[in-house]
Amino acid sequence: MIRRISLLTYTLVEILFSLGVLSAQPVKTKAPVKLDIYATGSYVVPDSNVTINLTLNHDNWIYKIGEEAIFTLSVVKNNVPVNNIPLKYSIGPEKMASVKEGNLKIKDNTVEIKGGTLLSPGFLRCNVSVEVDGRWYKKTATAAFEPEGIKPTATMPGDFKEFWQKAIAASRSVPLDVKLTPLPKRVTAAVNVYQGAYQYSEKGERFYGVLSIPKKEGRFPAVIRFPGAGVTPLSGDVKTAEKGFITLDLNIHSIPVNQNSSVYTDLQKNELYRYQFKGLSHRDSFYFKNVVLGCVRSVDMIYSLPQFNGKSLGAWGSSQGGALSVITTSLEPRINYLVVLCPALSDITGYLHGRAGGWPHIFNAANPYSETKEQVLKTIAYYDVVNFAKQLTVPGFYSWGFNDETTPPTSFYSSYNSIRSPKKVLILKEGEHKIYPEQREKSYAWLIENLLTK
Repeated sequence: MIRRISLLTYTLVEILFSLGVLSAQPVKTKAPVKLDIYATGSYVVPDSNVTINLTLNHDNWIYKIGEEAIFTLSVVKNNVPVNNIPLKYSIGPEKMASVKEGNLKIKDNTVEIKGGTLLSPGFLRCNVSVEVDGRWYKKTATAAFEPEGIKPTATMPGDFKEFWQKAIAASRSVPLDVKLTPLPKRVTAAVNVYQGAYQYSEKGERFYGVLSIPKKEGRFPAVIRFPGAGVTPLSGDVKTAEKGFITLDLNIHSIPVNQNSSVYTDLQKNELYRYQFKGLSHRDSFYFKNVVLGCVRSVDMIYSLPQFNGKSLGAWGSSQGGALSVITTSLEPRINYLVVLCPALSDITGYLHGRAGGWPHIFNAANPYSETKEQVLKTIAYYDVVNFAKQLTVPGFYSWGFNDETTPPTSFYSSYNSIRSPKKVLILKEGEHKIYPEQREKSYAWLIENLLTK
């Protein structure tokens, strides 16, 4: 038996209803776009024998505008349903203040919570905390309402293309000066591994990466892998290189890849702490300007290698790396295919329009900045993934999860919906902000297949 819970109505809920953001009544609308949806399975709490299930009444978690989303919670301990335990819940648009919340107890094995609906495209998230044997556990589920109707809030500057053309031309006026340093401890029977370094700026600054090249004779396709956020050592991608590919794993912070791990830790805590907010006062001083230029020049480095086949090049990235995969591919026509997992830097201005914005959440109240809002708005318009996504012309593989808190689905749908080139999509509905085995396996299989037939 399922116990049905009618949620309390708050003043804020009434306001949102009146604005047409939320509704308790279904309305007629067109059907949502069909997508390939995969489940990641029940959530087993680490270091415990407790399993928490929070699901929705649509198997794919996708709804038409006006349809009601109903969340169902169950808790199992040692394979036995748990009842009469307290829970707290909150429901609201993702990354926004909750509009419904309350305290309940599970009875009859499951609890059904009516989540209401949305009257415009977006995501409605339910967060639940349950107490089992004195310990609280959390679980999230997110309902998508016609997500392919989400429109970006980001605007494109009139000189967007001209700005990047001039910046890239200035970077390319500097000799690449590639230097390869062997990394003998990483070499395998089939692959040579190097630290690859090259210049990208008029100041002589260098980008570094782990370059893996098959030992056998021949010329090979290549994959550039762009890094997620942070300052961490690189392992390289020998596994893909052993399949007959040149692989380049990039470090975007102009740091050699062969340093002691303490060097990266110190930089993360000090000099490069919150680097994603550095230089926001102007488009030329923003930290990511040099990052983008260094990424674009990585294509020049691949093309400089005699082992490269001169025609088959792919880009792969997740989170910050997903953003750089889009950005670099849009600016470098020699990249043939791209993989993008939960891209950051997407529709950053979403928060200014009453909805979730992309990482690094610049306009979230939790991230104050010293520059004026006008300065920041002018700067980030040149770096928002939405504006690069509009320029893509090559096929891409895109994947994400609806429960992602770091790169909210509202933000990356703003970019995804702006893309007009061919798209392959994999959605893990329960997916959070991490790379799942299914994503890695399917994205690489797609990329390798396409590059081998290029």
